[in-house]
Amino acid sequence: MQQRKRVVEILNEIADLLEIKGVDYKPRAYRRAAREVDSLTEDLSKIYKDGALEDIPSVGKNIAEKIAEILDTNRLEYHESLKQEIPIDPLLLRVRNLGPKKARKIWEELGVTSLEELEKKLESGEIRKLDGFGPKSEENIRKGLEIVKKSQGKNQLSDVLPAATELKNRLMDSGLFDDLSFAGSLRRRKYEVGDVDILGTAEDREEAMDFFASLDTCDEVLSKGSTKSSIRTREGLRVDLRIVGVDSLGSAMQYFTGSQEHNVRLRELAISEGYKLNEYGLYEESSGEKVAGEEEEMVYRELDLSWIPPELREDRGEIKAARDDQLPQLVEIDDIKGDLHCHSDESSDGQIPLEVLVKQAQNRGYSYLAVTDHAETSGIVGGLTDKGVDEHVSRIEKANRDLDGLKLLAGVEANVQKDGSLDLTDNSLQKLDIVLAGVHSHFDLPREAMTRRILEVIDNEYVDVLAHPTGRKLGERGGFDLDWEKLFSRARETSTALEINASPSRTDLEDKLIKRGVEEGVKLSIGTDSHRVNHLDFLELGVYLARRGWCEPGDLLNTLSLKDLRSWLQSPAG
Repeated sequence: MQQRKRVVEILNEIADLLEIKGVDYKPRAYRRAAREVDSLTEDLSKIYKDGALEDIPSVGKNIAEKIAEILDTNRLEYHESLKQEIPIDPLLLRVRNLGPKKARKIWEELGVTSLEELEKKLESGEIRKLDGFGPKSEENIRKGLEIVKKSQGKNQLSDVLPAATELKNRLMDSGLFDDLSFAGSLRRRKYEVGDVDILGTAEDREEAMDFFASLDTCDEVLSKGSTKSSIRTREGLRVDLRIVGVDSLGSAMQYFTGSQEHNVRLRELAISEGYKLNEYGLYEESSGEKVAGEEEEMVYRELDLSWIPPELREDRGEIKAARDDQLPQLVEIDDIKGDLHCHSDESSDGQIPLEVLVKQAQNRGYSYLAVTDHAETSGIVGGLTDKGVDEHVSRIEKANRDLDGLKLLAGVEANVQKDGSLDLTDNSLQKLDIVLAGVHSHFDLPREAMTRRILEVIDNEYVDVLAHPTGRKLGERGGFDLDWEKLFSRARETSTALEINASPSRTDLEDKLIKRGVEEGVKLSIGTDSHRVNHLDFLELGVYLARRGWCEPGDLLNTLSLKDLRSWLQSPAG
C-alpha cells in the first residue's frame, strides 16, 4: 500500500516538474499512469514480480521501468535529476491558486522554491507586484499556504492504517510479543495521523526491540531502548513502539491513546475522587495502593465511568456521558447496508463499469448501492444531461432485473450553481431514486451568500442528500464559511440528509460537525464518492468518522433496510 503511494507521489511530482519546464504531452502521460496505479486493487509489488507492469493501463515500457526502479530502491534517478534542475518543493504546488506556471514565475523572478520563502515574499508584498498576480491572488495564495502548512507532518488515516497494521502483524508473527495494540491518534481513528504508536508486552524486551529495529521496512532507527524504540520507515512514517509491564498495560493504553485533553479531564476527575492516575496505574492518593492498571476498562470503572470508546476521547462531553451512563451505542461497520455515493464510468472522471460496481457491492454484502453519476455542467465535469437521465434510469432498471439480494439505486450528483439552482430540471430529478447535490465551483462566496446558496439546495424538494457539505479538500482548501445553525435547522425541517463523505481527501463532514448534526436531529448519510474500484474501501473510513461524531445506527441512512430507505427517500419531507 505504501509502495503504491510512493510510486503515485513520484509520478505526479514528475508531471508537475515537467509542466514547470513547459514540456508538452509528457505531464499528462505521467498523471494518467499515476491515476491508474492509484486505482489498482491488486498489490503493485506482485504485479511487478509477475512482470506485468506494462499491463497496467497507461503504463508503457518507459514508465514501467521507472516504476520498477522506485519499487527496487524507493527512489528514481530521473526524478532526482529533475529536482536538481528545478529545485521547487512539491509542497508549493499544493498551494491553491499556485499552479506550475505561477510556481515557475515566482521561482524565476523571486527565487521562491519553498513554503518558507513563499511566506516571506507574501509578507514583503513582492508577490502582488508580479504580472498576473495582484492583491486578490496574493490573498488566495496566503490562504492556500496556511492550509498546506497545517497539513504538514500529517498522514491520511487511509494510508497509515494499512501500513501500520501490516507492520504490527509482522511484529506479532515474530513470536516475540505477547500483546500489541495501536494507541494515539491512530487508535482514536483521527482522519489525519502523525506518528504511529504501538503498545504491548514482551517477555524478552531486548530481543523484541532488536527485531523491531531490524525490520526491512525500517529506513532509520531514531532511538532504541528496552521500553521505547522509534523508527522511520522507508515511506517516511515514524513508528514508536513501547513495551510495558502486564500489570500496567491497561493504564498505559489509556494514557498513550489520549487525547491530551481527554487525559487532563480524566486526571482532574481522579484527583477529585482521591486518586492519582498515570501511565503505570490508578492509585489511592492516601495509601498509595494501586487499584487498577492491568485492564483499561477497570481504570474507567474505578472512576465510576463506563468504558469510553477511543474515538470519543476528545474532551467533547464523553466523560460526563460516561458518568451518567449516556454514551452512544456507536454505529459498527456491520450495521451498514449500502453505499450511497458511487460513480460508474458514465461519469467522465469515473472508471468503474456498472458490472464491476455490482460485483463489488455483492462481495461486500450490501443490500443496496446508489449509482450517483455526475450531472453535466460545462467547464466542471461531464456526465448526465436531462436526456441522459432517462438512459441512466433505464440502465439501472435493466441491471436490477438480473440481481438477487442487491438493488441499485438510480441517482445523480447534481451540481449546485452559484445561485443554488441545480444543473438538471425538476422533471429529470423526480425520475431518480436518489438525488445528491454538491458544490463544485464558486468556493469563496461570503458567509451570507454561501449560506443562502446551500439553503436553496436544502429547500429543493427533489434533493435527498447534500454531498460533501463544507466543500473542503484536505491540504488544498478549507471548508465554506456557513451559518451552521440555520443549515442544521433547515435540514431537519426538510428531512434532507447531510453526507459524511468518506473520501480521504475530503472527510466531509468533519467529526465536530457530525456531532452537532446528531445533536440537532439531522439525518446523515455515508458515501465513499467512489470513482475507482479501490475507493469503495473508503466506507470503513466513513464509519470511523461517524463514530467520532457520536453516531448511533439510527442516525444514518445507510443502516436502513432497503424498504425503509425507499420509504424515507419517497416521503414528501425527504
